[in-house]
Amino acid sequence: MRNRHTSFVSVFFLTAILLSSVITSTSPAQSDSGQRQTRRSRERWLENSGFGLMFHYEAFRNHSPESYNKAIDSFDVTRFGDNVAATRAGHVIFVVGQHWGRYCAPNSAYETRLGVGPGVWTSRLDLIMEVGEELKSRDIRLILYMTARAPMRHYDIIKAMNDTLPTINGKPAGPQVNPLSHPRKLKGFRRSENQAPTPAFLKTWGEVCGEWSQRYGALISGWWFDGYKMEMKDAYGLLQKEEYNIDTWVAAVRSGNPDAELAFNAGAHPILSLCTKGRLCPHQTYTAGENHEFYSKTKKGRGPALTPKNFPAPEGVIWHLLLPVSDGWNSGTKPRFTTTTLHRHIGTINSGGGVVTLDVPIQADGSIPVAILETLKSLGR
Repeated sequence: MRNRHTSFVSVFFLTAILLSSVITSTSPAQSDSGQRQTRRSRERWLENSGFGLMFHYEAFRNHSPESYNKAIDSFDVTRFGDNVAATRAGHVIFVVGQHWGRYCAPNSAYETRLGVGPGVWTSRLDLIMEVGEELKSRDIRLILYMTARAPMRHYDIIKAMNDTLPTINGKPAGPQVNPLSHPRKLKGFRRSENQAPTPAFLKTWGEVCGEWSQRYGALISGWWFDGYKMEMKDAYGLLQKEEYNIDTWVAAVRSGNPDAELAFNAGAHPILSLCTKGRLCPHQTYTAGENHEFYSKTKKGRGPALTPKNFPAPEGVIWHLLLPVSDGWNSGTKPRFTTTTLHRHIGTINSGGGVVTLDVPIQADGSIPVAILETLKSLGR
């Protein structure tokens, strides 16, 4: 294993200055409009990616700082690159972190808000940089998974990020209430993500996402944002009146790579994940596509196949489907589809102008279950 520990504290202030310039000196809506026109005028790489792999790396484990850094330090980047390349996947969606609030890359903006340094809520090692460089050397695109809202499991982090706090009947629920509670179990409860975000949060989240964007630049070819619920979509227009809004957040996200493809996800349902009724966010360039099968579900059982023809995406938005290849998100040891089944469905989707990403279980050291890897290699061949 290589010695990969690097400190990014020294570049934080430069990043902040560059990011501030991006957010304040250009009209985000005008800038993004021009960028969309430029992207339409040339071929989009994602349209020709065929299929990709997603990795929910350590996203569902409640680590301590020590166990988290130990896990990340064990990641064999070269072996991971070898395995992904052997499948002939065109892209990878890699989860930098989710609702546990831990991220596998340092981030000074996030750490400063929490009053800690690297290695506590973020990793000491920049795994995203390592993975990005490894995949680039193999001509495989990297998309970064990130949440559109603050980590939902920690009241104190939600508060530190200036996001909307959980409420009960419109009043603050307080830190004693589980922020992931459900209104069916706690009457009148609303999670943060089921309320409109605050301008202060969008400023903070722009700083967090923007720091990574500036650092990685063209290593990141896209972003996949989870938890962009309908409440966030509905708040878009009102937030435009504020100095910091969804436009300024997206401008920060794209500050390192203006050509980055963007997906926003509101849930695992074709109408939402495939945007059959329009974009969730005006800046959306490909569908999130979260589903669990290659077919839609109806009250009677299996519905029409999930294809660009049956569930067309809005004009200018690349059709993309995401589903687990095994038991569930980052779970299982064997594939639930044969190579023939995968080849048939992905081929149909590709022929219709769409692309597929298969969520693949991964261990802390970056290894993939053998049976799943062999099926993916066969698919690639």
